[in-house]
Amino acid sequence: MAGQTESLAERAERELNEILACFAAGEAEVVRAYFACEHTPTEHVDLLRRQMGREVFCVAWLHRAARMGENLERSVERHAFAALLEQIAEEVEHYTVLADLAEWVLGRKLTAEEAREYEVYAAIDPELPLERHYNPRLPEANRMLDVLYRFRNEYRSEFSDEVMRLTEGGGGGSFTEASRLHGDEFRERFAKVMGRIVEDEVEHGPLRVRGFARNWVRDEADLELAKRLLREFMTQHLRVRNEIYGYPLRAERLAAIDRGEIEPWELPVPVEAATA
Repeated sequence: MAGQTESLAERAERELNEILACFAAGEAEVVRAYFACEHTPTEHVDLLRRQMGREVFCVAWLHRAARMGENLERSVERHAFAALLEQIAEEVEHYTVLADLAEWVLGRKLTAEEAREYEVYAAIDPELPLERHYNPRLPEANRMLDVLYRFRNEYRSEFSDEVMRLTEGGGGGSFTEASRLHGDEFRERFAKVMGRIVEDEVEHGPLRVRGFARNWVRDEADLELAKRLLREFMTQHLRVRNEIYGYPLRAERLAAIDRGEIEPWELPVPVEAATA
């Protein structure tokens, strides 16, 4: 039985990583396609502001954090509280470095309206009505919210939440690809900002696959459900990334990536595997 369970875990890890690697490669292609063309400063700033909008939304969680702090060690577990504070801090830091770069491009301060024009929820807040998560300027981000909401309501939430943790940073392809840019001052500065984000979060998702496969995939039904959820999420996440970069990939190319017609991205390797 142990051998059979391990065999299933190994296959689950491989098949889930194959899905992540395909879509991470797709998100990296979005970045390359954008920078393959010349862009105006306004277009660069719009790209930055769309990414800022997916980082800054979590400032609304400060109210939740304050309530949790009042009940720390009573009804609130300390590690959960620390994790929430860490996530808020990281996302606001990402928003800050993106906004600083946008202001460098513009040569002036962003107005509050400019800074938050593309604010949109990147996760479902159960304390907020669904309609307040959306931003009418970002149809693909809104469709992602619909996917997340459906996952919460159609599947057992603990399992689907664990699958979603595998998707952080879209597999890391876009951030890592952007962190390698060079050739002009905007690219260099943008690469530095993306490198900062890479350090914080993008490896978290792929590096969780092994643990997920071992701890959550108990049978073939679990594996098939995890693959279906992961593929559906990553399919839409690719379109969100394409929206952030101003739609450099056409619908036909996105569909081809969905079918796996792309060289897979090289995902980070868990430490235990790298040192074995």
